[in-house]
Amino acid sequence: MRFLFWNTYNNTDINPIICEIVEEQNINTIILAEYKDSVDDLIQHLFQKGILMHPYITLGCDRITMLGTNENVFPSRQDTYYTMQIVEKDFLLCAVHLPSRLHADPSTQLMKSHSIAYDIELAEKESGSLESIVVGDFNQNPYDHGCLGATGFHSIPVAAETKRLSRKILGEDRKMFYNPMWNLLGDFQYPPGTYYYKSSQEKTEFWNIFDQVMIRPQLRNRFVDTSLKIITETETTSLVDKNRHPSKKISDHLPIVFEVKENNHEL
Repeated sequence: MRFLFWNTYNNTDINPIICEIVEEQNINTIILAEYKDSVDDLIQHLFQKGILMHPYITLGCDRITMLGTNENVFPSRQDTYYTMQIVEKDFLLCAVHLPSRLHADPSTQLMKSHSIAYDIELAEKESGSLESIVVGDFNQNPYDHGCLGATGFHSIPVAAETKRLSRKILGEDRKMFYNPMWNLLGDFQYPPGTYYYKSSQEKTEFWNIFDQVMIRPQLRNRFVDTSLKIITETETTSLVDKNRHPSKKISDHLPIVFEVKENNHEL
């Protein structure tokens, strides 16, 4: 099952590019943040390409739009900043769009990360499965406290370390996620991230990976490492400008795609 996540930056004419990515990357599930184009129009354009997708229920979460080819998808917990779905009675899919640094300081971001991580654990108990995926615009980097810290998502960059499933801190077990996005951070490959921001502050990274996917260790063997990509172009359109930064004429974020192998077991 192949996934696309993209913060589309309120672009009201982005459906043609989404369709190209879906077709070229064989996408099954589309997850969008800040989506302002017409979802009905998107579904129609995909149908004309022979791709039948259905909108998923995200009631209570206006920040996320989801659709896909799977019909057996049911909503789980919902919030302003996330939507959770049970996909094919197989795994929990949580799509997030967390508060921006422009509107929330690091402490507030950590608070929201902790809240969502707690809600995921509740949803896992309700579904009876620990096979969960979290994907979206975290508005934080993988090394920021809300992503890496045990009071946040506790998403670890080394899969082998997550095999223990949890870490005991001050006598309390803290479940882990594996975060493969660390492997795409930095300039040993292009692009160095999904979001570019140049500031005059004392500390700036220039490139950030705000757009991430995290998986429970229980799903590690099903995650296809080579599928994880940051998309910079389609066959007809470049998503970056002449400086090789995300083109704000399209979106200030670059999309990510990844694949999780399907499983025939049921919850």
